Formats: sequence, C-alpha cells, structure tokens
Amino acid sequence: MSWTVWYIQAILQMARAEAKDLLVRLLSEPEYELDAAWGLFQMARTESPSSVVWPRNWPMRSKDFSLIWKVRAGQAEVEFIEPLRSEVAALVKNHIEALVAERAASEHPSDYDHRLKQIAVALAELDGKASADLVLQILNIPEAGRWPYGAWPCINGLEALLMQGVVLPSAKTWEIVEPIIQHVRAHRWNDQELALVTHVAGIVVFTDDPNGSIGRVHDLLQENLFSVEGIRSLTRALGYSHCDAAVGLLREIVEDKVRVQYLGDAWVNAVAQLGTQQSRNLLLSFVDPSLPPAPMELVAHYDGNLVNKLTEMAQRDPDVQRRLFDLVHSDLSPVQATLLGKVLAKMGTIEAILCALELLKDNGTGGASYELHKAIEEIFVEHRPYQGSTSMVTMVPRSSNVIRSKLLDMVQNDPQRGKSALALLNEIEKWRMWHGRPDGEPRSPTLEAGFFWPPANGV
Repeated sequence: MSWTVWYIQAILQMARAEAKDLLVRLLSEPEYELDAAWGLFQMARTESPSSVVWPRNWPMRSKDFSLIWKVRAGQAEVEFIEPLRSEVAALVKNHIEALVAERAASEHPSDYDHRLKQIAVALAELDGKASADLVLQILNIPEAGRWPYGAWPCINGLEALLMQGVVLPSAKTWEIVEPIIQHVRAHRWNDQELALVTHVAGIVVFTDDPNGSIGRVHDLLQENLFSVEGIRSLTRALGYSHCDAAVGLLREIVEDKVRVQYLGDAWVNAVAQLGTQQSRNLLLSFVDPSLPPAPMELVAHYDGNLVNKLTEMAQRDPDVQRRLFDLVHSDLSPVQATLLGKVLAKMGTIEAILCALELLKDNGTGGASYELHKAIEEIFVEHRPYQGSTSMVTMVPRSSNVIRSKLLDMVQNDPQRGKSALALLNEIEKWRMWHGRPDGEPRSPTLEAGFFWPPANGV
C-alpha cells in the first residue's frame, strides 16, 4: 500500500526497540514484505532512522567509489547493531528462500521475479558478503516480460554487494547486466535508459576481471551509450579502479573533441587517483614534450587543478620533482612552459623558483604567469597573519639574495631573458620601496667591480 512506508517510518520513530515483532509479521504479507524488509534494515543500523527519508530509498543514494576499497579493507560503510543485524538478515534470507521454493512450485513463476529482486537488494545491504551467492542467483533471473522492470533492482543489488566489500565475479556480473545493455541499445534515445549503462559501467570495473571489463566498457563507449553525465561518472569510476587498463580508456575519452569540453577537473582527478606510473606519465604529458601529447582543451579555461596534482606528485616523489626541474631546459611550447612555470611556482621553494626563471622569454612565449609573479613576491615579501584576524596580513620584507643574483646574471648574460629579468628586479625594488628593505640586504645584489646598479637601460 502507498501508506505502508509512512506507517513503518512512524513505528521506527516511536518504538524502534519494540518494532521487530511487528516487522517480522509484516514480512510474511506480500503487500508489506518489501517495506518490512527495509524497516528491519533500518532498525538494525546504529544510526537513528530519519523522519523524512524512507528506508526503501537507501539503495538510491549516491555511491562513493572510493568506499569500495575501504570496505574491502575492513572499513564498513554502514554501522550495524550486532547481533541484531545477523538476526534480521537471517529472517530476510529465510523469507527469500521460502519465496524461491514457492516460485519453483508455481505455475506462474514470473509473478515472483520482481518481488524477489527487490527484497534481494535489502538482503545485499544487510548481509552482502554472506549472502552474495543467493543475491546473484536472484538478480540473474531472466525477465519474462518485454520491458526490464527488474533493471534497477539488479543495478541496486550489484552496487549494494560492492559497497559491502564483495568482489563480484566478472562472468556472472556481465550475465546479469547484458539484458540491461541490450534494452538500452534499443532505447538509446531515452536519457533515463542511458543512466542504466552509466551504473553498469560503474559496477563492472570493480569485478574480479577489471581489465576485461574495461575492454567491454570501451565497446559501449564506441556505441555512444553514455550521456555527458555518464561519461563523467565513468571517468570517476575508472579513477578508482586501480587498473592499468583504465589509463588507455581515460586517454581515449578525451580524444573526442566534444567530450573533452565537459570533463576538465573530473578527468584530472581520475588520472591522479589511479596513482600508477602510466597515469603519472599521462599527467606529466601536459608539460613534458617527450611524452605523447595530452589534449590541452582539458585545461584551456582552468588549469588550477592540474597544477595542484602535478605539484602534489612532485612533493611526494623526488624523481618527479627532478624531472620537472630538468624540463625547463626542454623545447617546450608556450602552453607547456606556462603550465610548468605555474607548477614550479606552486612548489614555492627557492630551487623551484630558480628553475622557473629559466622559462622566462622576452618574446612572450615563455612561462611567465601571474602565479609565478606572486610566488616571487612571497619570497621577498612575507604575508604574515595579523594577530586577531583571519582576513588580514602584515607585509614584512625578507631577503633572497640567491634570486636577486640569478636575475642579475640573466640581465648581464642572457639576451633571451634579460628584459624579463630586469622587469622583475624593478618589481623587487618597488616592493622594497613599499614595504621596506630587510636588515643587512644591500641595495645592489652584487658588489663586483665594474657593475652598475641599476643596470643600463639598453639590455
């Protein structure tokens, strides 16, 4: 009945501890069995039931792919009260087994199919690991009708098993989802049906054969069975797949000139999350001309996230850091030089800034950027938090003769960067006029005989 869910909600709110006997009796009534099963699920949780969220809507929550690996490592997504969870799980399981027996003896077994699949989702959420075989057996019951009414219960059941830490068998999983894919192929004009494929892809990449599954997802991608949001969700799932085959598919996704416009940060996050050598090289290809080029359209409007991920990689791995330092001497395109300059500026160390200065070019094709300018400013002017305020700072001058000496050397000896270096030296002098000069810093960064400060204008 349409009001059953509200009645059970009220029961759980008013008398949660005493609700078990009533819910068990309702479980034996076909009209109430589904809401009773979800009521038992909610009763077994440590978290108090919500007065506005129906327990039966729990499978429709947004799934966090990162939790799949945490759950497999022993961290539960949902905390249950034991032994109450085991007791209610056994009740739901016994009820399902009784329905399976009735179905086998019935002249119309299809009348049981939808009921079984819906209740199997509740069992998967309650007791996924111990009852995985039974749940998969039920989800694999073929659809008797023309329309796959069991598609969403199958999706929700498989996702529930994943969120319980079950490693899904690839062959069985594909056997369950293949009818769903066939249905979507026949109704690809319907965005709601395309959403089914999005969920399918988010499931199969976490089976016991992720490489094979990713290959089959590639085929679905070639058939254009993903919406724009579906591509974004697939990208996130690939990022958490822990599979080298995901790198190739992620690269192929952004080779499409339309898709690449809608991904941006989601794609960068996914590649960074993989954490393999191939994925690191894929991110480095934005600044390394020796690697296959990455599509710059991904960061055409905003490159801050890519800069952050490359900076984090360099800070974690000294080899990556050294590689970035060495790239300043490579033949970089203007876009690569600018990106690399922002990464070095984000690192913020003296060594990184010295390397970034090598990217400057007087003809405007180098790595100059606002971020690099601000990084240099912060080396010479400390932004010290003002006591008692979270939004105010005191500008305090500090010395960095290493940077000044490098700039001065560029003014004297580097015809390609001399004017840029002089402009920065002039900026430093402005900061000194505005905020003062630190104690002990000479006005000229060098006292060598024969050198004039300020330098001659004809650099």
